[in-house]
Amino acid sequence: MTSASLRPALLRWSCTASSSRRLLSTTASSNAFALASQMLELERQAVQKRITELESMEPKETVKAEIARKHLELEYADVQNHRTFARGQGDITKPIFANMQNKRWRYYYIPRLLKHAEEHRIIGDTLPERIVPEVNVELNFQNTRWNCPYGQPVPPIWTLYSPEIVITTGSEQLRHYTLMLVDLDRPDPDSKSIEEWCHWLVTDIPVQGRLVIPGGSSPLLRAPSEASQTMLAGASFIPAPPAKEPTIPGNVVFPYVPAHPAASNPRKVHRYFLAVLEQPSSTLKLDVEGWGQIAEEATAKLRKAQTKGNTPAYAKSTDGEGERQLKVRERGVPLPLTKFMKDYDLSIKGHGFFSAIWDIHTPYVFSRLGIHEPVYGSIASGNPGVTVRQLETATELVANTPTPLTQLSVDALKGINYAQKPRLSPAKLITQRGVEVANRRIAESAKAEKKGKKAIVESTRSLGKTPRLTVLGAAAVVKNKDGDIARGFQGELVRSVKERRYRFKNV
Repeated sequence: MTSASLRPALLRWSCTASSSRRLLSTTASSNAFALASQMLELERQAVQKRITELESMEPKETVKAEIARKHLELEYADVQNHRTFARGQGDITKPIFANMQNKRWRYYYIPRLLKHAEEHRIIGDTLPERIVPEVNVELNFQNTRWNCPYGQPVPPIWTLYSPEIVITTGSEQLRHYTLMLVDLDRPDPDSKSIEEWCHWLVTDIPVQGRLVIPGGSSPLLRAPSEASQTMLAGASFIPAPPAKEPTIPGNVVFPYVPAHPAASNPRKVHRYFLAVLEQPSSTLKLDVEGWGQIAEEATAKLRKAQTKGNTPAYAKSTDGEGERQLKVRERGVPLPLTKFMKDYDLSIKGHGFFSAIWDIHTPYVFSRLGIHEPVYGSIASGNPGVTVRQLETATELVANTPTPLTQLSVDALKGINYAQKPRLSPAKLITQRGVEVANRRIAESAKAEKKGKKAIVESTRSLGKTPRLTVLGAAAVVKNKDGDIARGFQGELVRSVKERRYRFKNV
């Protein structure tokens, strides 16, 4: 037989062998599943028999406890319960699903949380040592489904409203906790350092077994303006405002403030740490008035020193109406977290964190809060005159942009980032070859349209993802925002360039 005549026979044998292997594997798995089901059913019968024996005994506490354990074993032997829990459809109020969740959290999520806490330097920067949480803390915004917050990145706009917090202690004893959300990487231009800043502080939270704190709180947000709505173009998700302000159990000391990391170069990832602190008593007395007095005294002392030293405006923090409403100064007084815990005899029982970084939609959060949006970094120019001219050019380009920044072409975005106005391309010399190419392209497009195909057009470069801005571009965006003090503001550098025309180049 020739090789050509053998090929069909070999192909049929190969297909038959593959089908046999699949049949054998399917049969083996089916037999294994049937055997496992029989063993589980035998186990359920043995457990049920033991429950019947226990129920006939005198109802002592030890007997009741063993009956509860046996009922849990009976539920564990049901395959359907495992399937329901794996799909995320289990009712956590039932003992079987609560036990499954506790095991998953203890043996899977705690190691992952501690590993990521070390990688993000939470341990060392905030926590003095590796602290294993005793309380399960779940944190979810409108567009997240986390079983444990261990550093997942989120766009700042997703945090516009407070997350839903679930605290599970696993004990029916009533305990009271303090909830604190802290930004570990907030820059302070006055002290020229990175400091902790409190985004949310709630005390006297009663927890007995499990407590759900509803999300959607953000009482310090201002009504959105028409100009600010254009900043949302291209956003992957925009959280919806709640129908009414949710009721937060406990005493809200500092209302929730969404994440608003500032633009910076190099880009800075902000870590937002959530701590659940156990209180020594049901009521925690905080010296909030004292914090306000300390903040006022520190501000007055700092402003006096800055006035005497002629500190430029860009090196000062802003104290406007929005900043005073948010209590920007007061929120940093009780921190760092270790100091706060020591001052009020608190012990950390649960923790988690998420991360966020500035993006093109973050200015919307600053606008809703009514506070100035800082930009940290330096413009790559040693000449003050060039720096001022670049900033004014970039500001003008942003002001004259007809479309949102997320819809700009690569060339238009490059112009904003590097303060380059669009230039007309130089006139090309008309040649016979150029005319022939143009006519051929027109003819091919006409033929394509007749055949129902898409016409041939010149390709244009467009942005394939969320655009990034340089320090210059971010500053230009801020200077065009309605309500920001940077709009139309001229600092000492600009005035020195424009008034002292013989020292620097006149712009």
